[in-house]
Amino acid sequence: MSEYDDPELQDIADKLGSDDVEMRRVGVLALVDSAEPEAADLLTQALKDPDPSVRREAAKVVDEFESADIADALLAALSDSDEAVRNAAAHALADLKDTDAAQPLLDALKGSDDPFVIIGVLGALKPMRLAESCEPALAMLQHSDAGVRREAVSVLGWLRSPANLPVLMERAREDSDPDVRRVAVSALSYGDPDSVVDALLSGLRDENWQVRTEAASMIGKLRLRAALQSLIEATRDAFWQVREKAVEALGTLGDPKAVEAVGVCTDDPVSNLRKAAVGALGEIGDARASAYVESALDDPDPDVRKTALWAQSKLRVAS
Repeated sequence: MSEYDDPELQDIADKLGSDDVEMRRVGVLALVDSAEPEAADLLTQALKDPDPSVRREAAKVVDEFESADIADALLAALSDSDEAVRNAAAHALADLKDTDAAQPLLDALKGSDDPFVIIGVLGALKPMRLAESCEPALAMLQHSDAGVRREAVSVLGWLRSPANLPVLMERAREDSDPDVRRVAVSALSYGDPDSVVDALLSGLRDENWQVRTEAASMIGKLRLRAALQSLIEATRDAFWQVREKAVEALGTLGDPKAVEAVGVCTDDPVSNLRKAAVGALGEIGDARASAYVESALDDPDPDVRKTALWAQSKLRVAS
């Protein structure tokens, strides 16, 4: 350990250089309260400590510091022998959001074949929204590891480039992993409605219920009126989560043609879905919804009854 002029920093350095593991852990925690720039250097050293419990503590507090060297140390920690250290480093990288650390991250993508490292790096690049991350993210869409493809899709979604929509739609339709398809469907939220509608309708027919749920949600957010009939059919989906998002989307569209399909859902066994259906009927504002809403005033769930009162007031205004 180096010598420091600041007595407090020297005390921390002495703790980190101790033979006692617990003392070194105390030293890591003390670093958080230090405002000195040299504290980041000490933290970098702690990330290389021979004991995994010390490295783990260092990775947990690293987001308190701003230093380009921190990114390099975290990248190294992604390959740590201890799983908890690797996970802590991955979370810390995701919270880094420091564009000064972008180049080491981009370089790491070129030099690593470890899926865990690649996922951690992509997760750190995502919130930076750097144009330079587009090319490596596109390349990672062909990776054999589904987690890598999922994170690459997420990076491309955050970049919000129209040029990436075709590959995102392809992943949404064709990727072999349902979680990749789900994230790709979500990433289409920035697309022009007419250009992404077919991919979202395909998602609404996906074999995986989570993909169907995400597709229904995205259709609502984009107000895709061309999907009205598909959403009506989705109110009969085997999974209530899909039905819930479908009725919410139908409420957003506000088309009276959906009243009967949404109304049937007010009698569903799942209270969350009943509440969503009653709320959607209020949003649609059609007089034919009155009977469903009035019946919901006696629902056993207080949240459903409260929503029914709100929907009833909306229907009165609409009439």
